[in-house]
Amino acid sequence: MMVGSSERKNAWMDEGFNTFIDIYATDAFNHGGFAPKSDHEYNPQGGSPGRDIVPLMLNPKVPPIITYADAFPHRFSHPVSYYKTALGLVLLREYILGPDRFDYAFRTYIRRWAYKHPSPFDFFRTMNNAGGENLNWFWKGWFVHNWTLDQAVTSVKYAHNDPAQGALITLENLNRLVMPVTLKIVQENGKTDTVRLPVEIWEKSGKYTLHFNPTSAIKKVIVDPDKVLPDVNDSNNIWPAGKP
Repeated sequence: MMVGSSERKNAWMDEGFNTFIDIYATDAFNHGGFAPKSDHEYNPQGGSPGRDIVPLMLNPKVPPIITYADAFPHRFSHPVSYYKTALGLVLLREYILGPDRFDYAFRTYIRRWAYKHPSPFDFFRTMNNAGGENLNWFWKGWFVHNWTLDQAVTSVKYAHNDPAQGALITLENLNRLVMPVTLKIVQENGKTDTVRLPVEIWEKSGKYTLHFNPTSAIKKVIVDPDKVLPDVNDSNNIWPAGKP
């Protein structure tokens, strides 16, 4: 409450931030006895927050988060200002910046804007500055626009048709929203690797080829194996296609 966010203009800077903090407070209170947070404010379906929000993100009638509060259709006020905002901040903390960098930047924002009235772009600039990273791609896709995410693994080939000489795993970002990539790579010999790729792989193109050195032939590649991200199309997240 020290930061004077205008709820009338930007409900998400009040309700979304509060919901975000409540997610972690629920985990901590009474040793997590009431966790995880799953109610009308956040993740009401109780499954994967990233996957459960997909229908909202695909709905063309849903306004962007940054829309003035009194312009929101009432039925979207909670799903967007509370749920989508909080989920975006969770992804930024857990998946993009990491807890240490995020927490430092978020506390810096509170210190800098205590007893003042920040705009959304004051928040964005402070998080960029204190987080030490240009996050404009994230603010633009998640908050300013309603862009959607569709990460895909489209092929796996071997150099000179020999797994011992390396695998070429081709990934594609098919929609406008971008995110870092997590891959689970399962080999025929039972070895499993997790590979994390930064969002910068999409800077020049919507296609990226990972050079991976397996110890045997690759049995399966899964994009976002823990279903953390709001990927709108699960069908292209696994190679070979259609494999459970």
